[in-house]
Amino acid sequence: MNDFLELLVSAASSGCIYGLVALAYLLINRPTGIINFAVGEWAMVAAFGAFSALSLIEMPYPVAMVLVLLLMLVIGWLTERLTVRPLVEKGAPHVAPVLALLGMLVVFRELISIGFGADPQPVPPALGFGRFELGLLAGSYQSFFIIAATGLVFVGVWYFFERTLTGKSFEAVAIDRRAAALMGIRLGRVTAASFAVGAAVAGLAGILVAPNISAHYMMGMPLAVQGFTALVIGGVGRVEGALLGGLVLALVEQFTVRYAPIPAGLAMGVPLVLLIIFLLVRPTGLLKAREARI
Repeated sequence: MNDFLELLVSAASSGCIYGLVALAYLLINRPTGIINFAVGEWAMVAAFGAFSALSLIEMPYPVAMVLVLLLMLVIGWLTERLTVRPLVEKGAPHVAPVLALLGMLVVFRELISIGFGADPQPVPPALGFGRFELGLLAGSYQSFFIIAATGLVFVGVWYFFERTLTGKSFEAVAIDRRAAALMGIRLGRVTAASFAVGAAVAGLAGILVAPNISAHYMMGMPLAVQGFTALVIGGVGRVEGALLGGLVLALVEQFTVRYAPIPAGLAMGVPLVLLIIFLLVRPTGLLKAREARI
């Protein structure tokens, strides 16, 4: 029983990481309609930022986290300004920004591989190495820290979209960009903000997961696939769906690795199998998008 509950804690921790990456997709896709597969590389960049700040410079963890997240805000904003906005302003096909962002994925990966090399780099956990027990539930300090941090982020994002006027402007842009512009909403600002905040959320995922898997220049693509799968599973139109999809995906992954009579390497294909199943059987995800309330 203890082994099963510890597995649940581990799965919840992994699911929160997937949920954060899925949320980064959602924050960009909701007002712009753009699928940004570079969010995984943003998580990777933040992981190396955490390595530099914590292991090389030895900053205090809160200071390092704030600085790295601010850096990710700037990276997201610059990505939108330099690769997406010029295409939108020139009336390029809708797929053009997606292809440009795929190009940026390669740029981020190559820059990190050149700057830090191919070897994994260790990132210290927020609360140190140790084990925390909460009744029958037990797991590493980092696992519980990931769960708590993710919960705070999702509550904040849900409140932003559901209870603030600025969040409603994002919703208006998602429904009808032309009508939103006629109402005085500045589309450029909304798009830039969505990329900046999306990069920060993806960066947080990278900072949180790095102590468990180390910072590596190839860590971005698996996170991008897992996050996108989580978004599809939970439902593209719901903030809470991103977290639900991440938890479902992580549970299936963990139980497959632990109990299924297949090699562990084959379990890496679980996200792709689930992605195909949901796209074919339930493309709306587990949670259908609610009708907008502006």
